[in-house]
Amino acid sequence: MRKITVIIPLFLSFTLGQNDIYERKYQSDPDFDIDVQHYNISLQIYDHIKSFTGKTSVTFEIKKPNLKSIKLDVETVTITDVIEGNQPRKFIQKNGQLLIDPKGMLQLGEIIQYTIYYDSEGKVADPAQFNMGGVKVLGIGFFDESEDNPQLVQSHSFPTGARHWFPSNDHPADKATSRITTTVRKDWKVLANGLLTDQITVGDSATYTWDLDLPNSTYLYVMVAGPFEVIQDYHGDIPISYWVYPRDKQNAVRSFERTSEIMAFLEEEYGVPFPWPKMDQITIPGIGGGAESTTATILGHNTIHDAKADKDFPSHWLVAHEAAHQWWGDYITMGNWHHAWLNESFGTYGEYLYSAHLKGYDEGQINLWKKKQAYLREYRNRYSRPMVHPYWDWPNQNFDSHIYPRGAAVLHMLRQIIGDENMKAFQKSFLTQFAYGNPKTEDLFRVVNETVSQDLSWFFDQWVMSAGHPQIDVKTESHDGILTIWIDQTQTGRNTPSHYRLPIEIDIYFSNRVDRKSILVDDRNTIHRFKTKVEPVLVRIDPDDHLLIELNQSKTKEGLLVQLKKDNVIGRREAAMALIVHLSDDKVVKALKRSAFHDKAWFVRQGAFSILKKHLSKKEWIRAYKRESHSQPRKTIITQFSKAYPKSAAELIRNNLDQDDSYIVQAEMIQQLGHIGNDKDIHLVKSYIPPWSPRKIVRRAANNAITVLKEK
Repeated sequence: MRKITVIIPLFLSFTLGQNDIYERKYQSDPDFDIDVQHYNISLQIYDHIKSFTGKTSVTFEIKKPNLKSIKLDVETVTITDVIEGNQPRKFIQKNGQLLIDPKGMLQLGEIIQYTIYYDSEGKVADPAQFNMGGVKVLGIGFFDESEDNPQLVQSHSFPTGARHWFPSNDHPADKATSRITTTVRKDWKVLANGLLTDQITVGDSATYTWDLDLPNSTYLYVMVAGPFEVIQDYHGDIPISYWVYPRDKQNAVRSFERTSEIMAFLEEEYGVPFPWPKMDQITIPGIGGGAESTTATILGHNTIHDAKADKDFPSHWLVAHEAAHQWWGDYITMGNWHHAWLNESFGTYGEYLYSAHLKGYDEGQINLWKKKQAYLREYRNRYSRPMVHPYWDWPNQNFDSHIYPRGAAVLHMLRQIIGDENMKAFQKSFLTQFAYGNPKTEDLFRVVNETVSQDLSWFFDQWVMSAGHPQIDVKTESHDGILTIWIDQTQTGRNTPSHYRLPIEIDIYFSNRVDRKSILVDDRNTIHRFKTKVEPVLVRIDPDDHLLIELNQSKTKEGLLVQLKKDNVIGRREAAMALIVHLSDDKVVKALKRSAFHDKAWFVRQGAFSILKKHLSKKEWIRAYKRESHSQPRKTIITQFSKAYPKSAAELIRNNLDQDDSYIVQAEMIQQLGHIGNDKDIHLVKSYIPPWSPRKIVRRAANNAITVLKEK
C-alpha cells in the first residue's frame, strides 16, 4: 500500500519513541475458531441520508469442536437479524464482536452459513478511535460534492475497516472468496473486487454485482460508488480500467497509460503472470497515496494531473507500487500484521525497480537514496525497531518507514549478495509456493536459502530481525606504499547488532585511475591494508551506494573535488554538500559553479546551487535560472537567489512567474515574493489563487504570501 497516507502520531523524543515501541502488546499468531470460505455482501446505499443497509451471508468451516458461540468482527453498524437456513439465531453484539448461538453441537469441519442483516443507521466510524486519525473514512464513507470531487460513496477496509461495513473474520490470515452486490442511484456506477457479473437497473436504482472467485483478505475488500467515467484498456487478455471523475477524463490516461507496461515489467521480475482476472484503478478523495484492494486499486484523486504537472507529480511510481502489491500483499498476504514487510518492502522495492527501468540508472540511484533518507529520518526522530516486530496495539503501527523505504533498501542489498538471477528465482518460488496464501517471514527466509543453496541467516538476522543499521567511522592513512583503512562500527541501541557482517566494495582514486577492492567487514573494529605505488587522492567506501549505512569519514578538500568530478550521482551530490566548509577557496567555488551549471544530473546541480548563495553574482543567478531545464534545481535557484539578492530576485520573479513551466517553481516564486516583495505584489499573487494546481501548491503559496505581504 503506498500507499495510503496513514498519519501515526509523532513522539516527543527519540527516547519516548523507543519506550513506546517495546511497551506495546505482544501479538501472537491468530487461533481461529472458524475459516471463512465466502462472503456474499449485499448493500443498499441511501446517499441522500448518508446511510446504508446490508445483508451478508458468511460461509465458514468449523476449525474447533464444541464451540458455544460463533464470533465475527463488527463495528459501527447495528445487527438486526441472523438467519441460518430459514431459522433465526440468537445473537449478541458487544465490544466490536457479533456472538451467534449455534444450533446444537458443532462438528469439526462442518460447513455453516449465517445470513446477517444490519443497518448503519446513519452512523460512521471515527477513524481516530481506531488509531487511524490520518484518514477520513473507515468502513463506508459518504462524500459530498466539493471543489475536488463529485458526490460519492467509498469503503476503506485497511487495516481493520472491513468490520465497519460487513460482519467478518477481519484478519489478513483468513482469506475468502466474495460477491459484492450494491444498489445505488441509477446515474452512479459501482466498482468492487473481481469481475462484474450482473448489472440491473430498476426505476431510479441500479444494482451491480462483482464476483471474485479467488481467496482474498478482508482488508483488501473494496466498494466505491459514484458518477465515474471508465476508460477501458487491456494487458494482453486481462482487462484493465481507469475509473475517474468525469472532469478528469481528459487527463486520466496520462496518469495510467503505463499500467500494462508496469504489469509486464513486474511479471518478468517475479516470474509469475498477473494472478487476477482484471486490474482496475479508481480515484477517490480522502487519501494521499493508494491502497491495493485486490483487482481494484484505490488511488487519491491528486494522482490525476495535467501535462504541466507531469514532470513534478508523475503517477507511474504510485501505479507501480500498487501494481506490485497485486503479487506482494494480495496474491500472497502476510500471515499476521507484524509480517507486513512481505507486503510493503516488496511493493516499495517494485516501485524503485520500475523507476530505474523507466528513467535509468541515475534516477534509480536517486530514488533509492531518498528512500534511505526517509528511513533515517524516522530512525533519528522517532524510534528504531526490527522490521518484524510483534509488539503493537493497532495493526497500522506496523506500517512505517522501517518497512517501506528501509525494507526496499534491505531487498536491494539482498539482490547484491545473491545476484539478479537468484533474486528472480526466489521470488518466483516464494510466490508460487504460497499462492493465495498467508506466509510468514520465516517462510521467505527458507525459500531464499533453498534457492541459493546456502544459509543466509546472518543477513536476515541483522537486517530483518534486528533494529538499527551500521554506523561506521572510517579513517585512512597512506604510508610507505601501504594504504591502511580502519573501519569501526559504532552503532548502539536495543536489538541493534554490535557488529554487522558487511561485504563492502572500496574505490581507491589515484590521479589517473580508480582501483576497486572488495572486503568483508565482520567485526566491530577492522583494519584493511592495500599496497599502492602512489598515495591515493580519495578512498570511497561503498562506491555504488548499495548499503544502508551511515558513514563518518573525513575527506580532504582535494579528495572531495575529485569526488565531485568523477563519482556517481550520489557521490557527486554528497561531495558538493561536503564542500560547503571550503567555500573560502576560489578553486572550490569554481568547481561548484561548474557542477551547478554543467553536471549532467539535476540532483548534483541542485546540491551545488543550494550552497553557493552569494558566491554567484546577480547575473550568474539570472543565467542559472534561464538555462536550468529541471524544475528541482530551478526551485533551489529561486530560493537562494531570493536570499542573496532579494531586490533582483523579486524582479526576476515578477517577470517570469507566469511563463515558468513548473508548478513547484511557481509556488516557490510566490512564496519567496511574499518575503522579498512589497504590498504592490498582492494583486499579482492573488491571481494565482483561483487556478488549479496539483495538491493546491500554488494556491497555498499564494495565500501564505498574501498573509506575509499584508503584515509588512
